[in-house]
Amino acid sequence: GVRGDDVTANIRTIKSIPLRIETDAAVVEVRGEVFMEKQAFLEFTEKQIAEGKDPFKNPRNATAGALKQLDSRVVATRPLDAVLYGCGELDGVHFETHEQFLDQLRTWGFRTVPRVWSCASLTEVLAAIDELETKRHDFPFEIDGAVAKVNERTLYDTLGATAKSPRWAKAYKYPPEQAETVVQSITVQVGRTGVLTPVAELEPVFLSGSEIKRATLHNADDIAKK
Repeated sequence: GVRGDDVTANIRTIKSIPLRIETDAAVVEVRGEVFMEKQAFLEFTEKQIAEGKDPFKNPRNATAGALKQLDSRVVATRPLDAVLYGCGELDGVHFETHEQFLDQLRTWGFRTVPRVWSCASLTEVLAAIDELETKRHDFPFEIDGAVAKVNERTLYDTLGATAKSPRWAKAYKYPPEQAETVVQSITVQVGRTGVLTPVAELEPVFLSGSEIKRATLHNADDIAKK
């Protein structure tokens, strides 16, 4: 809870993060999230199965596991990306609004959130959250909610923060999407090292914007619970 892992070498392998930015500021601390795009994750797990390895269950676990690697050369083989949307310490540069900050991130060459709504009332905020839910599956990566932020950064100190979160931002989580389909058959894939991985061949169903036809059944404990 005090000191985290130094993942600097691993972050340097992410192609969308610039190693240098054009600024005269003494300190610029940017914050964001590392992730895997949906298609990149599917291709990565297919490669794992072909090599006889247990595939990761989801992009979140795969990303966290990659950042924990001690060898950055291994990390470089993982399809990692990053989106930046916040900041920590700033010394020598100032932003009046969050919109200005996001514009500067793009100018510096960082990848930022693909869609931002500027709202003048709570009614507009709620409408934007609803609209985002209809568009969430159009993005190349998974999202589980929306974040509403006060645009005027000059108010952040006045609004302050609780022990866990700032008072100038609020997160909204969407309910997880579920779908029902039929297991038509179960096949067994043989990996390069001889590892056998059972795979459910499904009646195609759309989930989170993707057509799902197959699902690995390597997690026997989880299957037993269900």
